[in-house]
Amino acid sequence: MGRHRGSRGFSLVELMVAMVFIFILMAGLAAVFKSSLSASYTMGEKISSVRRNRMSMDLLYDDINSAGMVMVDLTSPLPAGSNSPFYIVPNVPVVNAVANGPQTTDILYFAFDQPLAFEGQLTSGGGAVSGATATTAVLGGATLAVGTDNKYVINCGDASYASQVATGMYMQIKDDLSHAAMQIQSVDNVAGKSVTVETTTTPSVATQVTGRGDPGTLRANARIPNSGVVFITAAQMVRYRIAMLNLDPTAANAMPCLIREQIPYDSTADPTSAGFFGAPTSTTVIAEDVAGFKAYLSADSGADWAGLGLTATGFTSGWTNGILAALNTQLGTIGRVGFTTTSGDAAWYRDNPILVRLDITTRTALQRGEYSSTGTTLAYKTLTQSLVMVPRHFGLTLN
Repeated sequence: MGRHRGSRGFSLVELMVAMVFIFILMAGLAAVFKSSLSASYTMGEKISSVRRNRMSMDLLYDDINSAGMVMVDLTSPLPAGSNSPFYIVPNVPVVNAVANGPQTTDILYFAFDQPLAFEGQLTSGGGAVSGATATTAVLGGATLAVGTDNKYVINCGDASYASQVATGMYMQIKDDLSHAAMQIQSVDNVAGKSVTVETTTTPSVATQVTGRGDPGTLRANARIPNSGVVFITAAQMVRYRIAMLNLDPTAANAMPCLIREQIPYDSTADPTSAGFFGAPTSTTVIAEDVAGFKAYLSADSGADWAGLGLTATGFTSGWTNGILAALNTQLGTIGRVGFTTTSGDAAWYRDNPILVRLDITTRTALQRGEYSSTGTTLAYKTLTQSLVMVPRHFGLTLN
């Protein structure tokens, strides 16, 4: 019986041709998939870099707004000796810098009185007058006798908050009866969410917005129950800089990070000596994979930036004879009458609305060929964003 011609299968040549076309199609699809995957990784890394920049900007904005803030004694700024309450040391070599990382960093220093992150409520103490309110006290509707003691029971709202209250801190009671800051001499009973503190009272401070003038006399220490209480850690200094940190145990090299360090402020410390900052009481990582941190100042609304293009480093050459000298040149031209120089003025930052500019450059976590100019070598993709602001305590006397 003869075979039907239509029942034949594909010949070997036909199968080979079909396979060639399939391989070509698969190669094209693989190239498209690889390109899409690479684009997805690239976009993800760029978004991550933008997010890190945005987060660091938000943290810096909140923090630097506290620069120069005085809460313990508003009649005088933070003391200034050899160690200024605000300065920038530019172009400092990054310790343990790697070849493909940042080689230098600006270091920003500023001091302030730091309130704790919660507010307590006065329960009793200091001759508290039952039923009195701020309104009745101001209008004379309540008789507030001198308190019988300086012991106060304060509800902190949570045991973890109560545990933060310590001897040596200050507190202010928000009952409009006195603007005095009282130093905590002892914390007698830390139990649950309440604390019992014993204080000494400093002279009442001026209530003017400028924070200057006659300190007046101390009012009676009788207090209104349920008034808010602010706890203050006096005179703290903060330092921002790039540091190499080993955050990833799988990485051979350390990662450049923007960090925030804090210590008690010492106005007599010598910023020209090595290690003057000492061991930080707290260190916080603000952003990872940071390729640059620069800080500039301007007294002429940003027309000129003191520190921009400066190559000098160190406190004397970089700050005193560099950024500060350039700022004095600007103040000599555009400063307020009587405030045309920072020389001899410990609170120069409070007397003029100085613009602060912070440039933060972040980089992608990985190097890729598409980030390089040639496409054949590996490189990081970098992103620079600027924060420009007048901290709320700069130019305070202009308010």
